[in-house]
Amino acid sequence: MEQEVQATPLLVKKEEGVCTITLNRPRVLNAMTVEMFALLQTSIAEAADDPEVEVLILRGAGGNFCSGADLTVLTALSEKDEADEALAVINDFIARLHQMPKPVIAVVEGVAVGAGLNLALHADFVIATTDAVLQEPFVQIGLTTDFGGTYLLPQLVGTAWAKRLALLGEKVSGQTAEQIGLIYRAVEPALIEQEVEALVAAVRRLPRQAYAVTKEGLGRCQFNGLEYALAWEKQQQPSLIAHPAFQSLVRAKMKRT
Repeated sequence: MEQEVQATPLLVKKEEGVCTITLNRPRVLNAMTVEMFALLQTSIAEAADDPEVEVLILRGAGGNFCSGADLTVLTALSEKDEADEALAVINDFIARLHQMPKPVIAVVEGVAVGAGLNLALHADFVIATTDAVLQEPFVQIGLTTDFGGTYLLPQLVGTAWAKRLALLGEKVSGQTAEQIGLIYRAVEPALIEQEVEALVAAVRRLPRQAYAVTKEGLGRCQFNGLEYALAWEKQQQPSLIAHPAFQSLVRAKMKRT
C-alpha cells in the first residue's frame, strides 16, 4: 500500500501583486498546528517585506476558514518551554499581520472559530459568506480569548457584543457579523469570489503610502485622544502632500475640472 503523502499545511501563492496564504488542513477544518504557526510567521513576514506584494489575502481550503487551534497545540502549550516558544511565534506573526502597512483581506467561508476567527479579524477587511459560522468558544472550554481577541472584539463591536461573543460564546452568522460591525461584508456564497476580486481591485487603486500611513494612524490614535491624533496627523500629512502619488492625483483631477 502506498503511503499517503502529507499535504503542505500552509499554501502561499503570489500572483500579480497579490499574495494569498491558504490554511490547508481541510479534513480538520484547517485547525492550526504549532508547525503552521511557524509557517504563518515566515509567510506573513515575507509578504510584508516583499515590495512586489501589494495585497495579502488570508483564506482556508475546502470551504472553511479555520476551526481554531488543533488539539495537539493544547498538549504543546501545557509544557512551559514549548508554550513560551509557541506563544512568542504567535505574538510575532499576529503583531506583524495587524501592523502590516499593506491591505489585508480575510475570506471566511464555513467556520471561523476561536483563534481562527481572531486571525481573520486582524485583516483590514473580512468578507464572509452569509451562512458562515463565527464563534469565540474559549470560555466554554475553560480558556480565555487569544490571538488578540480581547483587544479586537471591544473595538469592533463594543463591550456588550464583545461580552456576548467572548463570555457566552454565541455563534453568529456572516450576515449577523456584518450587521454588528464584526466584519466588513457578508455576501451570498456564490458571490464571494466576485466580491473579493472587486475589493482587491479597489484597494490596489489607492496610493500605497497614503493607505499605509492612514492605517497606522487609525491604530495609533484611537486610544490616545484627540490631541494626540491631531499632532500625529500634523506630523504625517506634509510628507504625503509632497509625495509624487498625491501630486499626480491632483494634476489628474485638475485636468478633469
